[in-house]
Amino acid sequence: MVVFVASLFGAVLLTPESRSPILFDIPEISLVGYQRLMIFAPHCDDEILGSAGLIQNAHQLGIDVRVVLETNGDGYLFATLEEFRRIYPRPGDFIRMGDLRQQETLKALQQLGVKSHQVFFLGYPDRGTPQLWLQHWSRENPYTSPYTRTSRSPYHLTFNSAAVYAGEDLLGDIRSLIETYQPDLIVYPHPADVHPDHWGLSAFVRLAVYLIQRHTPDYQPALLAYLIHRPDFPYPKRYVPEADLLPPNKMWSVDTEWFRLDLTGDEIARKENATLAYQSQLGLLRNFLLSFVRRNELFDRPEAGILEVVSFGDRMQPGTWLNSLGEPIPAIKQDPQGDFITRRLVPASDWVALYAAHSPQDELWLCAELRGRANGMFTYTLRLLAVDENDQIAHYSAQGRAGRASFNQAEIQQNQVCTHIAMDTLNRPWLLFVSADVRNGTLGILDQIAWQAVFTFPLEVSSH
Repeated sequence: MVVFVASLFGAVLLTPESRSPILFDIPEISLVGYQRLMIFAPHCDDEILGSAGLIQNAHQLGIDVRVVLETNGDGYLFATLEEFRRIYPRPGDFIRMGDLRQQETLKALQQLGVKSHQVFFLGYPDRGTPQLWLQHWSRENPYTSPYTRTSRSPYHLTFNSAAVYAGEDLLGDIRSLIETYQPDLIVYPHPADVHPDHWGLSAFVRLAVYLIQRHTPDYQPALLAYLIHRPDFPYPKRYVPEADLLPPNKMWSVDTEWFRLDLTGDEIARKENATLAYQSQLGLLRNFLLSFVRRNELFDRPEAGILEVVSFGDRMQPGTWLNSLGEPIPAIKQDPQGDFITRRLVPASDWVALYAAHSPQDELWLCAELRGRANGMFTYTLRLLAVDENDQIAHYSAQGRAGRASFNQAEIQQNQVCTHIAMDTLNRPWLLFVSADVRNGTLGILDQIAWQAVFTFPLEVSSH
């Protein structure tokens, strides 16, 4: 490990710290005018951490609230060990943990005025959302939880007991709930949350909304995202209810579309009490959970991009891409630089930006840019989910390593990792989700660009 890190230090270039945001940099949000709020949470407790104040504010304004739990958090090994005093928990123990966390959720939300019939448990596998998004999309090939050993929900409280652990079923359940309740405000996990279930659910929710909007242009809900998991967030990770909740500096440097909701003293106290309802989690996570009990809550507004057409440029150099007006085509997604210690020390593992464009050759050009020159000890992967005119979904990926023959069509030059795919091969998609990650066999994923939605042409938007 020492040799591995030392071999990369010659290219170290530390980026300067961006200015820290202060509370008054962040505009307030108002729920006035909204009628129906739907909150999506990956695990039992995320709905409280991210939006307990928002729920209280909604109730005060008479807004109908629905809360959707994707998983029951039944894959948290250490909490299960502690709760049931087993050195080797059995599948039934993880299921008991899931049952327990469901009851904790109902108790926590009841303190905020949310009734049990307003809460939906989908019962999908804890820590399995990326597998549903990437590898187990078809219900013909369901995912099996390594914890509960099941490929469908084993819980009595399950929204759709016929669903299996497959991406198309999770998407269908999310879409069904949104279409049934027609929320005009949807709150969901932040795309850049580093927890796999969080970024995975974020992608599923956005995909469901865009599919609905394509067929019902009048439906235009507001979308807000909450952040839970990052090493630099929240700061500090302890109980400081008098403190402000602020975006991480590095995220703020590339995205200032954040909003705050200020909480009253009573609202803060109720959020604290609701958090403490998760007794099964407090033994190991008390400081972390209570660190979200602050003077405000924080929300971002990620936006989908539009695929621009390249009139001139080198496929491997996105900085040269120009549109028909001769203007540079910007990145579809900027990634925070030097935000974790490994990325600070190893520029070859630190993404800067993701680019996508429609080429003159009728191809999709996709490039991810690194802060430093690519290193042969890493595998760089570009990932793509495409939705065609029939709303059929297909997955593509391209991998490569510096200094080696490329495979799966990935190409690397200096700090650029690129691929190109004929639009016919993609079956003329109207929507893309794109991402990139860098991995090492020993260290795993070192950096991942948040999945970005890109329309290949603007969706029709109702004028009403």
